[in-house]
Amino acid sequence: MVAWSKRVAQFLFPAQSDRWLTFLRVALGFQVVLYALSLLNDWNYLFATTGNGLITRDLAEGLLALESRFIPRLGWLIAIGAHLGLREETVLSAVWICLVCAGCGLLLGFACRFSAILAWFLYLCAAKSGAFVSYGVDDFMTIGLFYLMLSPLPDRYSLDQWLGKSQTQDPQLLGFFRRVLQLHLCLI
Repeated sequence: MVAWSKRVAQFLFPAQSDRWLTFLRVALGFQVVLYALSLLNDWNYLFATTGNGLITRDLAEGLLALESRFIPRLGWLIAIGAHLGLREETVLSAVWICLVCAGCGLLLGFACRFSAILAWFLYLCAAKSGAFVSYGVDDFMTIGLFYLMLSPLPDRYSLDQWLGKSQTQDPQLLGFFRRVLQLHLCLI
C-alpha cells in the first residue's frame, strides 16, 4: 500500500521546471490579444443589443440564463456600467481594452496573476455572450486561462520575476499543475 501511494504521489507531483508555464502564459496571452484584435471592428456589432446583427447578445445570454444564472456574461458588466451611468458602447469598448491589456500582461508576464484572472473572466464573458459564433477553441481557451489563473505564477521568464516581486516556485507544485492540465486534456 505504501509503494502504491508513493507511485501515485510521484505521478501527481513530478518535479518540473516552469518552462511549460512560460509557454502556456505566452501562448494564451498571444491568443487573447489576437482574439481581441480580430474582433476590433466588429466588437460592438457582435455584442451590442442595438446592433443590426441577426443574432443578438440578448438571445445568447437569455439561452445561457436557462442553463445557469451564474455563468459570467457581458450583460453583467453592461448592467454595472448602466448603474454607473455609462452607455453600452462605452462599457463594451472598456471591456475590449481591458481584454487587450490582460493579454499583453500575460505576454510580458506583468502582473501575471491579475492579468490571468482578468483575461479568464473577460474571455469567458465574451465567449458565453457570443455563444452562437463560438466554437471549440473558445472552450479550450477558457480551460487554459482557468488553469493559468490557478497555477503558481509568476514563472522565471516573466517581467514580475525579473522585477523581483516573487520567489522561485516549488518544482513539485509546478508538476502538479502540469499533470492536472494534462489529465484534463486527456479526458477531453
